[in-house]
Amino acid sequence: MPSIRGHNLLIIGGSAGIGAAVAKLAAAEGVNVAIASSNPDRVATTIKILKETLLNANITGYVCDVSQADTEQQLEKLLTDVTAALGAPLDHIAYTASFLEFKPVSAVTMEWITQTSGHLPFNVPALLGKVAPRFLRRAPTSSLVFTGGRITDKPIPGLAILAGWATALTGFARSLAVEVAPIRVNLVSPGSTDTDHHGPPEVRGPKMAAVAKASLLGKVGKAEEVAEAYIYLMKDSNCTGARLAQRAAWQVIFGCTPTSDWPDCLSFFNHGLSFKGAYTFLSITMSIKPTHALFEINCRCLKICK
Repeated sequence: MPSIRGHNLLIIGGSAGIGAAVAKLAAAEGVNVAIASSNPDRVATTIKILKETLLNANITGYVCDVSQADTEQQLEKLLTDVTAALGAPLDHIAYTASFLEFKPVSAVTMEWITQTSGHLPFNVPALLGKVAPRFLRRAPTSSLVFTGGRITDKPIPGLAILAGWATALTGFARSLAVEVAPIRVNLVSPGSTDTDHHGPPEVRGPKMAAVAKASLLGKVGKAEEVAEAYIYLMKDSNCTGARLAQRAAWQVIFGCTPTSDWPDCLSFFNHGLSFKGAYTFLSITMSIKPTHALFEINCRCLKICK
């Protein structure tokens, strides 16, 4: 895998949780890391901890509040300040900011839908997609990584609106990848992850224990584990329009030409996918274009044979 040592990375939402874990892993790889958050104390604390942990780390912090109506102006100023301080364009931007307010459909209002529920999950990524390309190096080595969630695939009662935003972000990221190429655009969809977003230890502990008990693996994800997905997407210069999901399912996307590789592609389907544990899968969808074929397999685990 190509090295990202010396690359410039901005993490919006990088002062806690998954964002802070991405900052730590990236800094350990020799990346010049800038983190941004609306909480100045948290930014300062995170930078202090990371610099004490990684003595040679190059980490800087910025305060940026993208939760208000002036989001586009805030993003513009943040990106201008970061690139000016670096004296160079950014190579990667990761967006991990989140503040989720849950309401069932029966309780929502138009104002809540348009101004609150979708602002951080979708509006900010959309505006970042507009502003960011001017500050990113235009090359396949550059990337923009958004954060979604497993709610796209696993419906949960009372979270229909949130599922809608998460699904919309998936479609947006894939389409944006076409519009801003050769800059790459990808999405990470974490499953349940043990971070301070779930509250203080006395609240988080029982909540995570309950989730772990219902999990196939008997555990929940750690921020450091999820962060690896972001690092991978920064490194793989051949990956764009992808969604990496941390769940019991797989999504495989590959291209081939009908004239030469078509038989091998069909053979791939005819022989099936063999996994230890005898998984049974739900669906295969296929779309064909005149010059190439794009196969997309959504492998949702239906059962595990003992």
